[in-house]
Amino acid sequence: MATAKRAPARRKPAPAKPSSPNAPPLLEWISAAIGLACALTAIGFVAWDAVLGERSPPAIEVRLVEVTPTPHGFVAQVEAVNHGGSSAAQVAIEGVLSGQGGPETAQATLDYIPQRSRVSGGLVFEHDPRAGRLTLRAKGFADAS
Repeated sequence: MATAKRAPARRKPAPAKPSSPNAPPLLEWISAAIGLACALTAIGFVAWDAVLGERSPPAIEVRLVEVTPTPHGFVAQVEAVNHGGSSAAQVAIEGVLSGQGGPETAQATLDYIPQRSRVSGGLVFEHDPRAGRLTLRAKGFADAS
């Protein structure tokens, strides 16, 4: 009698072992690295500005943007630009309109103008500022630091 030869049993390959059951996935490491880089960059900019930043007083320039007629007068829309190295708070601006009778004055207060930035506001006049001579200026401010 002929005996049949048995084929050797094939072994299944062992499953790959995870590196560690509690190890965070690669995507978490990448996200953490990006977050750390952003945080260090922000801290670096703040530290650089604190040590080497310019500390000049606010230098406020007031410009006329446009004049809009309303039922109660004319609104002169103005823009205050702080060219200085420090912020200003409670910025008082004044516009004096001359040319139609006596001078007409309007005032406004802008809450806060950061360094090297601009803020808009408006001055209300009874007469059209385009018909006369309008003088704009910043009258004063409080220290915002």
